[in-house]
Amino acid sequence: MKWKCVVIDDELEAIEEITEYIANTPDLKLIESFSSPLDALNFINKNQNIDFVFMDVDMPDLNGIDLSKLIRAKVRRLIFTTSHAKYALNAFEVDADAFLLKPFNYAKFISAISKFLHNHLSSGSAEDDYIYVKNKNEDLKLVKVKFEDIVAIESLANYVRIYTNTIKIVTHLKLKEAKEIFGEKNGFMQLHRSFLISKRHINSIEGNTLTMSNGSKFTIGENYRKTINEFLNDKILKSATNKQ
Repeated sequence: MKWKCVVIDDELEAIEEITEYIANTPDLKLIESFSSPLDALNFINKNQNIDFVFMDVDMPDLNGIDLSKLIRAKVRRLIFTTSHAKYALNAFEVDADAFLLKPFNYAKFISAISKFLHNHLSSGSAEDDYIYVKNKNEDLKLVKVKFEDIVAIESLANYVRIYTNTIKIVTHLKLKEAKEIFGEKNGFMQLHRSFLISKRHINSIEGNTLTMSNGSKFTIGENYRKTINEFLNDKILKSATNKQ
């Protein structure tokens, strides 16, 4: 199942950007985009099984706030996208689900909608739990990667290297953004300022060194000892002891 999306924005560049973000999110499907809010209104009135509407606020003829009042009951999720923070209060007064302040990157986009997708991912098949990544080493070829296959994510300044058990992919993304996308809910944690690791892929821990399922080794940062200790506290096999 894919959530059906509509994009409404009078700026074509903004439409193209959100269209790309939707295309990079496996659970979303763009069914139509509009630069005219009036055309969008006519379409939504005729097609009421729409899951997500991504809509600008400051548009000619009919602004996003007024349009939202006409379509709110007909769409499942309403996400405002605008360059003006002053509209935030208005957005939530019309029961918007999220507010994205332009310019925003893919990390902020997926972070805003992930809470709505999470239940779907949890109840869906394993085939739904994946993402497409642009591989810098293959002329930006889109590579399908399942979340469960990712071993670690390493920072390379404005890029990250994604490790799986079989391949390494370099893509244009900051580690902070990667943390927002993958995060704790997918079983990832940060144990060094330069990388995230998947809990399920830790094979052994010796001192400050992690050995992962693919053989990669990472050093636990001193500032992250508490994080690993809290994780291990519930995972280490302990013998029962009699209370004195």
